[in-house]
Amino acid sequence: MNSDKKLTARRLLIFLAVAFVPFYIIIPVMWAYFGEPIFASENETVMIATSVVGVFGMMIPSFANLITRLVTKEGFGSSYLGLNCKGKMGYYIASVLVPLGYSVLSVLVMWALYMGGMSFSDAFEPLGMQNTGLFLMQLAFSVIVFFPAFGEEWGWRGYMMPKLMELMPKPAAVIAGGVIWGLWHAPLTVAGHNFGVDYPGYPFVGIGLMCVMCTVLNAFLTLITEKTKSVYPAAFCHAVNNNLGFGVLFSGLGTEKAQEKMTEMSGVSTILPYIAILGAVGIASFVLLVRDKDKKEAARQKEAA
Repeated sequence: MNSDKKLTARRLLIFLAVAFVPFYIIIPVMWAYFGEPIFASENETVMIATSVVGVFGMMIPSFANLITRLVTKEGFGSSYLGLNCKGKMGYYIASVLVPLGYSVLSVLVMWALYMGGMSFSDAFEPLGMQNTGLFLMQLAFSVIVFFPAFGEEWGWRGYMMPKLMELMPKPAAVIAGGVIWGLWHAPLTVAGHNFGVDYPGYPFVGIGLMCVMCTVLNAFLTLITEKTKSVYPAAFCHAVNNNLGFGVLFSGLGTEKAQEKMTEMSGVSTILPYIAILGAVGIASFVLLVRDKDKKEAARQKEAA
């Protein structure tokens, strides 16, 4: 490993240490204090505490980015903080439409698979003015969710992924980055975030599924970040994904009868269609990333000839 790669590896390790340590300390301490898996709790005080931890916790990767740049005197070149909109607006639009698309499709697949023959009208509320208004309000709320989403994205896509792609081939970097991102969530997953605690194989199945989800989503987020050389499209996508994901859409549009049906199933079972559809998006993004690399390599070889 040459000196440049050694420095990159050192910076990456410092970044990961700063990014990982807080959750791996805070979550067990809170669990011990409240005496229960905090993200599966129905206690109002615990729920408020976990909301605060969740919002501020999403800022940790950006904090790790900032600390690493300062400690290692890296500076803020190639920081991915420019908008770079010119000629790239398609990626900004995709950052909103793609997560909306796979979330809506996931809800429809869930209805087809899990509603036991329930008609569409029995499963979903009519899309009248009230539900349309609620949907638009939730979409507008994504502007607020953007800030914690940016907190993750400036860390993962704005720092970790460029470093990984310096150290290894792009396909390997996407997989490694997704697994790292998934493991960062592990304390939250163990404490009941996303899947609860009542499912077969808890908590290892949940941690594994989180790594899979993060890997396939990482492919799309890395694609739009690299195409724009900006972290903002990924932050928009992350915000919409979290704020208008399939669970939020189903809660807002599903009838009481349909929601009761879903609560009878484990969190892991209900999320499988979402993972499969998100996986298709990830595979397509992965192919585009590799193809882009091959085109650049062919262009370099042509110039050298």
